[in-house]
Amino acid sequence: MGIRGIKNRADQLYKQYRKQMIPEFFYVGYVGLLAQYLRSGLFSFFVSLFLCPIAHGYVKCSMKLVDEDNPFIDYHQSMIGVLEFPRVAPAYLMRKAIILLITLFAGLPTLLSIHSYMPELSLEWLSSLGNTLIQTEFFVPNFEEIYILMSNQLLILNIIICILIYLYLTALFMPVPYVMELEEFSWSECISYSIRLMKGHMFDFFRLYLSYFIRHAIYWLVTGFCMLIIGTLNEILTLFCMVTSLFLYIEIFKGRFEIAKYLFYQEIRGNRDERN
Repeated sequence: MGIRGIKNRADQLYKQYRKQMIPEFFYVGYVGLLAQYLRSGLFSFFVSLFLCPIAHGYVKCSMKLVDEDNPFIDYHQSMIGVLEFPRVAPAYLMRKAIILLITLFAGLPTLLSIHSYMPELSLEWLSSLGNTLIQTEFFVPNFEEIYILMSNQLLILNIIICILIYLYLTALFMPVPYVMELEEFSWSECISYSIRLMKGHMFDFFRLYLSYFIRHAIYWLVTGFCMLIIGTLNEILTLFCMVTSLFLYIEIFKGRFEIAKYLFYQEIRGNRDERN
């Protein structure tokens, strides 16, 4: 099909089923946002762990829309990450742990450089950090913090390297949810098979993401500037801004890209036997 064909097909399916996708994707996103606004430290961290596989709702909805002729999606698909937590959580948690540990190791120079800006080490602070790292789905740049970091060129270089590593590992493990859903694999089998499957296709996947990058950047910029302005006024307004921004996130980027990822998986998998 090719990258252009995948993108066109994803856009076509999104436009056809957008009335179904927007509310179901919104439910997934809204639940995922809740942990970010819990202010109870360790409890917030454990809620974040529980909500880590919530993104599987995007996967299940997209697969149903692509695979069926007259699909109908509801909360059984969008909330599958919670409803079937014991089945889906291990693969999501271990994938996230591998990505974050490797990225944090690469980012040690940055962490050591900004230690003077960091608060005193405490259980509350560690819980907040873990919560932030787990819930990376709706990352919005903090432009004030970026401005501070821009003064150190070596720091910028290390941050860029960390971002590239994070994106590379995320792409390498992209097939994990689809393999888990289609086959009765353990989390380790899902990860190892995903690595084998993506060999030779990493460049193609980055091309696919770049074809949607402008859309993702629009979400970042619009929401980031709104947070910069509104965030200084009131926390309730900040939460309202984040929740309403979910519609923008789904409409211009997430809905289409999730369908495109599954189409890409189908393309690279072909007729392979998963066990071999």
